[in-house]
Amino acid sequence: MAQMNTREPGAADFDVETQERDAASLQNPHREILTRAILNVLSGPIAKITYGQIVNGLPLSEVTLDSYEGTIARGHPLLDQHLELSSKVLDKLDQLYSTFDPETLRMSSTLLSAFRAASPGSRAFHIRLIGLVARSVHQIAVLLFKQSQIRPESDPLLSWRPSEDSMSRSYPKGFPPTFFAHKWYRDYDQYPEGVADGVGYWAESRILGGVVVFDRRTPGSAEDVETDAIYLHSDNRDGTYRIYRLLDNQKQQLLQFLLSEVPPSSCPLPIHGNMDNRNRVDPEEPMKDTGIYRDKWERKLRPDDEGDARLRDVIDDFNYVSYDEWADAQYRAMIMRERRELGEHLAW
Repeated sequence: MAQMNTREPGAADFDVETQERDAASLQNPHREILTRAILNVLSGPIAKITYGQIVNGLPLSEVTLDSYEGTIARGHPLLDQHLELSSKVLDKLDQLYSTFDPETLRMSSTLLSAFRAASPGSRAFHIRLIGLVARSVHQIAVLLFKQSQIRPESDPLLSWRPSEDSMSRSYPKGFPPTFFAHKWYRDYDQYPEGVADGVGYWAESRILGGVVVFDRRTPGSAEDVETDAIYLHSDNRDGTYRIYRLLDNQKQQLLQFLLSEVPPSSCPLPIHGNMDNRNRVDPEEPMKDTGIYRDKWERKLRPDDEGDARLRDVIDDFNYVSYDEWADAQYRAMIMRERRELGEHLAW
């Protein structure tokens, strides 16, 4: 793969750091540990099948359907015709893998400095390592989407569009610019890399189990702040749409995989939450209120016309671990509706 281009500034209304350095600027052991962790992720089967789809230009049918609310409407021929990756795609991916050097990935100077300042083996080191790996997984997807798709634009599966009559029903907001999409991360107008960043979030979720976000609240406040907590925001059909905190054993399993000095024989990725992941956050709530996010520009508040799943009358025992938690979420939804009606500024 070629070196990642420096990102253009301009996430709407936010300061995006434009000072970047590549991973090679780190000194050992930090550089060696980070690059090995990235290569360990790339060696896993889920990374190869995910990046292979980006190289191909379209997601596989079963992957497109493995979404909590779906990103593709019925009628698209992809659902019946795109069932596996061709040998041409896999050969292209192998070629890209063979030329890829993780040390060429460019990252925020501030994040690299914070990682360099953390002592290997410390809690700060581990959480910063996971953060840099997540960003690397994301950036590789951005690079592939921008540079290496095999399918020409004239390909029938790429050029297909629904009839004019069904377009408004199937895609009321217009035909999507990509089907590599995580429902909650499609705010392309404010992403530094636009649609390509949306693809990065999709790949991150597919490979790691969810978009990786953190507890950004202020330590020492009255809230239950967990400065080394890792949260995932997944979009898979059999998982919750809510953001959930990894259990200690899940985080340890991930770290063991990343820190392995030889390519692991088994891959724990993607890591999916279950009913034991009881610490959950409503993605409908403003990030400035929850304090759980990675970058301020990653998610806008959902518009009113999308509704709020928390206000459904039927008890949701799939996304909520108890009746009381579901009731609390409904209360939060009603408060948010009132705040909207009062014209309160909820987002950053």
